[in-house]
Amino acid sequence: MESKLKTMKGGEFLIKTSDPNTIFTPEDYTEEHHMLREAIRDFINKEIEPLKEVFDSKEGIEVTPKILEKLGALGFLAISAPESIGGMGCDIKTDLAASEIMSESFSFSQTLGVQRGLGVNTILFYGTEAQKAKYLDNILTGKLKCSYCLTEPGAGSDANSGKTKAVLSEDGKHYILNGQKMWITNAGFADIFSVFCKIEGDENLSCLIVEKEWGVKLGVEENKLGIHGSSTRQVFFENVKVPVENLLGERNKGFKIAMNALNMGRLMIGIAGSAIGKRTFRLGVQYANQRIQFKKPISSFGAIQEKIAKMATYIYAIESGWNRLAGDMDVLFDEFIADGLEPLKAKQQVAQEFAAECSMIKVFGSEIEQFVVDEALQMHGGMGFSGESEISIHYRNIRGNRIYEGTNEINRLVIPGTIMKYALKGKLPLMQSAMQAFQDLQSGNLNPADKNKPFGEFAFDFLNNCKKAALLISGQAMQKFQQDIQEEQEVLSRLADIITQLYVLEGVILRTLKNKEKNKAIREAISSTFMHESSDLIKVAAKEIISAVADGDMALMTIKAINKLVQLPVSNIIADRRTIAAHFIQENQYKI
Repeated sequence: MESKLKTMKGGEFLIKTSDPNTIFTPEDYTEEHHMLREAIRDFINKEIEPLKEVFDSKEGIEVTPKILEKLGALGFLAISAPESIGGMGCDIKTDLAASEIMSESFSFSQTLGVQRGLGVNTILFYGTEAQKAKYLDNILTGKLKCSYCLTEPGAGSDANSGKTKAVLSEDGKHYILNGQKMWITNAGFADIFSVFCKIEGDENLSCLIVEKEWGVKLGVEENKLGIHGSSTRQVFFENVKVPVENLLGERNKGFKIAMNALNMGRLMIGIAGSAIGKRTFRLGVQYANQRIQFKKPISSFGAIQEKIAKMATYIYAIESGWNRLAGDMDVLFDEFIADGLEPLKAKQQVAQEFAAECSMIKVFGSEIEQFVVDEALQMHGGMGFSGESEISIHYRNIRGNRIYEGTNEINRLVIPGTIMKYALKGKLPLMQSAMQAFQDLQSGNLNPADKNKPFGEFAFDFLNNCKKAALLISGQAMQKFQQDIQEEQEVLSRLADIITQLYVLEGVILRTLKNKEKNKAIREAISSTFMHESSDLIKVAAKEIISAVADGDMALMTIKAINKLVQLPVSNIIADRRTIAAHFIQENQYKI
């Protein structure tokens, strides 16, 4: 496979492998990155931490607007906004590195996500100059609070089936808006709403900027499982008059606005998994070091060490994945700029290009977050189950992350669907690579990685073998079902599991090799355990897919070949996990 690639585009990781020295990792953070992250952390320590119990109740909704304004006054809502409109003008890496710290702000993080992402970006990217002049400055400073109205009682994942309608007034000066939205974050205190609706006569969505004072009506605060301090209400529009100049973007093309916003929103959810994972990991390890049973700390017990090692491995994996993606996004952004694309258009294109990768980070991040928080609670025993413990707050708060911005089930369809779409458009030579893998299968030219090679070479060989396996599986599935593959959701979901695991695995291996002189033994132990988990996952998912797309001898031959490709030598995983655990127990937190 080709290496030393300068610009990695969406889905290309399946057929190309980056040089470790070209990727971005957390170890590459500059002094400016660290300073910004620390400044945000200082704000959270001062303004949020003392109120964390308040943010676990509806009282948090009452204090949120003022805290949002304080954050805006410091410029932290404008990190990625252009300097020309008062923003910091930071690149994607910096914005996402800051977002990770912001995600530790309990239910306040929900408000931040909508304000910084959906609130700012919809107008910044698609607004007219008049709309930007009217709204953006006050949004960036937190004076205007934003809400984003897409979901309806009968339209969740199928957003384009929404029934909210707008009709042009007789004088042509207003849209008369009628409809209902639900699960709307920030609704209780929002000043402006980005409302997705169908204008009479259109088949597709449009988006209107609607001010609350024009007659927007609200339902009561929802009684949710978690994030109690986040405002979530139904929003009603009854003959609300919206000036025609408040149409955002082009008429009949609102779905594009919604999806582009969701791409970055999905990435942010995955990053939140990294943040909350680290926080709850620290809570778990510290408790394990302090809790004495049978005259010694429970962190000395093998069962607890296994938990700590798995948690740390998954955090390392998601952290590697999203930082690698952030770096690739910036590289592609620079390429678009060099080709003459206007900066805001370039950012839109980058988000679209990496739609599949954003979904991968969302799925993996939200699911490892659930695992880490659950294990951290388990390590606390009865104390973790207490409603007064911080760990219980996180346990309830994070459950929605597998639902927001498209459920993980929907995102599992997006991942292979997007990559296959690229292939059908000729952007990605997926079928050609799959055919080559099939020819290798028929000729018997598929061999496991050589365990006698140095770790770096062995890891690369294993990674590339996993990619061959994925191509072989994808090719057979596409050949079997062709255009009807979109109806085979079980097959697509298992493909998504394989593809996502590969993307994260590559991030882990590349990061470990790039930073091999820093805690080499720990990094290689983490990489080795994650490689074994990847091998097991691919074998199980491949068996399900191949049994659905091939028959008889072909199915047996393919499964046998895949098992051989992703085979790893027998190693002492328990010893590796103990090595990993010992490091983090000593650190008393996630630090590598």
